Amino acid sequence: MLGSNNRFSNPVIKDEIEILFESDEKLIFRTFLKPNGGQSGVHYHTKITEKFTIIEGVLNVIVNNIESVLKTNNELVINALDRHQFINKSGKNVIFEVEITPSIQIKNGLQIIYGLAQDGKVYKNGLPTNIFYMAIAIKMMDAYVPDLPLFIQKIGILSLAFIGKITGLEKKIVKKYCY
Repeated sequence: MLGSNNRFSNPVIKDEIEILFESDEKLIFRTFLKPNGGQSGVHYHTKITEKFTIIEGVLNVIVNNIESVLKTNNELVINALDRHQFINKSGKNVIFEVEITPSIQIKNGLQIIYGLAQDGKVYKNGLPTNIFYMAIAIKMMDAYVPDLPLFIQKIGILSLAFIGKITGLEKKIVKKYCY
């Protein structure tokens, strides 16, 4: 079910997201990405599949070290464990839809990261400066980096997110940023 405010932006990666559909099984959102915007680093998910559909413009997507240039009406599926990143290298805005299955807590994680970015509480790479907030959001988004072994990341993220939960930090940021 959609809430009243399903549009939010991230000034660090220069995008805005509009939630189009959400259920336990699926989350669909439209992304409006400005020139030179995009994700600062490669990441992967262990549980989700993403399908990108280009509505307007040109988007560069790197999947498993292979860069593709997607144009209007092109689609690309990114499976669990695929290392990926998207970037707008063009001089024009890009509009694309992302379908995520299953949706897990992706929307909440995005809203937290984007809200913290709006408040200036993130590093230049877009990750939160507060390590507990970072762990909470990353756990919700099932996001990991390829440079560290997964088991080490999971131990760290789950431990920090647990501390954030029992100390009330998770409740605080969910209340502030998630709607």
